[in-house]
Amino acid sequence: MKTEHLYIAGLAAHVPRLWPIAEAVAAGRPGAEQARDDGWTSVSVADDTPAPELAAEAARLALKRSGLTAGEVCLVMHTGIYHQGPDGWFSANYVQDQVLGTTAPAIGLNQGCTAMLDGARLAHGYLAHAPQGSAVLVSAADNFGVTAADGAGVPAAGGSGAPTTDRFTYAHGWSTGRGSILGDAGCAVLLSATAGPLRIRSLAHSSLSSWERLYRGTERMFPPGPAVGTSIPLGLRMSAYADQVTDRDLRTAMARELMEARTAVAGQAIDEAGLTPADITRVTHVFSGDPRYIQGLLRPLGIAPERGMLDLGRALGHLGSCDQFLSLAHLVETGAVGPGDHVLLMSNGGSHSVAAAVVEILERPGW
Repeated sequence: MKTEHLYIAGLAAHVPRLWPIAEAVAAGRPGAEQARDDGWTSVSVADDTPAPELAAEAARLALKRSGLTAGEVCLVMHTGIYHQGPDGWFSANYVQDQVLGTTAPAIGLNQGCTAMLDGARLAHGYLAHAPQGSAVLVSAADNFGVTAADGAGVPAAGGSGAPTTDRFTYAHGWSTGRGSILGDAGCAVLLSATAGPLRIRSLAHSSLSSWERLYRGTERMFPPGPAVGTSIPLGLRMSAYADQVTDRDLRTAMARELMEARTAVAGQAIDEAGLTPADITRVTHVFSGDPRYIQGLLRPLGIAPERGMLDLGRALGHLGSCDQFLSLAHLVETGAVGPGDHVLLMSNGGSHSVAAAVVEILERPGW
């Protein structure tokens, strides 16, 4: 979809402290040696800071950078791929109350790693019918904590966290192609139909709905896992499903289908922006410690892997829904991109969504 009048007025991320992988290895942290071997250098750890507060910190800064007032924000959307707080409580309202204190609609998104790009698409439609000068806030955050079962093997530096996932081992049992580990962070973007130093020129989305079984595995749907204290061993779920697919050719075809879908959606975003892959300055994507993952993303597009975000990702871990816009904020803040440059945002998420966007840098932001 070619977007008309969709600007990034403010953009910010909140990254807590980094825990060096070498320290995790020295402490005997389960999975740390594998993370080191996969190329990760550190991981972002929020300790006991709730995920919505990470988002609120980022949103406060994004709002300040945008120059907008709280009253000009006509819609709030918030997302995270892990638990945000008490069951039956809605974190989008928390972010709105802490940052804006207004009565605009506040909506939670539940679309995994593509959610911020999905939010941008929804914002585009919403702003088309909103009063002139309105803006939409899209935020994301996660605090993945650590697994209680690690016991004395986890130093205080690892945080106390929640007992249903493990940032180092959640994907063990299935090859993600990037040796995934999970980091904590918050990110926020203020989208405007009027003006901003960055412009979203296109958005493209797709889904492979039959892949939902890969993320569900053989786990029963009711009662839901959190209600009975079940952990989230995503890699084992995927492995359990793959074991049911005895046809090796079918499994190969599934992997090819995902690669082709990612390439097609990214190519669509580039084409609808009126560009070619040669015009793309940098690419943001799901964070990886392994360069082969980024090569698999970018080479089919004819884009050099060096234009990706390998080093930044290796220092943080996969940040759920935050990777793409946090990377964009990093590129802008460090001056790695400037006026006239174009950044391709690529994402694929659980069950299985695919999204991409092209962002043009119009001017160097004052922030």
